[in-house]
Amino acid sequence: MKKYFLLLCIFFSFNLLAQNLYFDAYKNIRKAKKLVISNPQKANRLFIEAYSYLKQLVNKSIDNEKPSANGLNLLGTMYLKGWGIEKNEQKAIKLLCAAKKLGNIKAKKTLEKLRITCKQTNFKELKQ
Repeated sequence: MKKYFLLLCIFFSFNLLAQNLYFDAYKNIRKAKKLVISNPQKANRLFIEAYSYLKQLVNKSIDNEKPSANGLNLLGTMYLKGWGIEKNEQKAIKLLCAAKKLGNIKAKKTLEKLRITCKQTNFKELKQ
C-alpha cells in the first residue's frame, strides 16, 4: 500500500511541476513578445528562460513516457520563430509534428500553414 501511495505522490508532483514549467514559459514568452521593440535585451533573456523551462518539461515528460503536447508545441514555435534561440526549422517541424500527433490543435494549424506533412514521430529523438 505504501508503494502505491509513493508512486501516486510522485505522479502528481511531476504533473504539478510540468504545469508550472509550462505556465512559467508561457508567461515569459508573452512578456518577451511585448518587450521585443522597447527592450530587446530583456525580451531575449525572457525567451531564453522560457526555452530552459520548456526544455526541462519536454525532457522530463518524454522520460516519464507522457510527452507534453503543449510543451512540444511551444518549444517548436520558439525554434520556428527564433525566439531566444537560433531558428531551426527542421527541429521546429519535428517538435510540432510530435505535438500534433498528441492532439495539439495549434501545432496542427501551424503545420497546415507551412504545408508540411508529418512523418513518423520518435519521441526519444526529441529530447533536448
